[in-house]
Amino acid sequence: MDVDDYTEEGSFTLVLDGCRYRIPAHCPHRAGRLAHGHINQARMTITCPLHHSVFSLESGVQLAGPACGALSVRSQPLSSSDSAGDVPFNHDYAREE
Repeated sequence: MDVDDYTEEGSFTLVLDGCRYRIPAHCPHRAGRLAHGHINQARMTITCPLHHSVFSLESGVQLAGPACGALSVRSQPLSSSDSAGDVPFNHDYAREE
């Protein structure tokens, strides 16, 4: 297998401020693993640990970093029955899917 042909797919889920976000596992710039990125709860952003691209959790729009385009982020408000399990984001709670 050629190294250039290697790809990984998938996503992970995090719960933040009453909403569940499904985030691609990798940054579109150079495939940095976003599950290891920094979450800024005040700005509702995720920062790629590889080259520090910053993306909006709400829209997926790239806000900073090397040009690479938006993330395909999906969000879903939690129902009242889900909110009991709402915990502040911690990487221990991120699940790869």
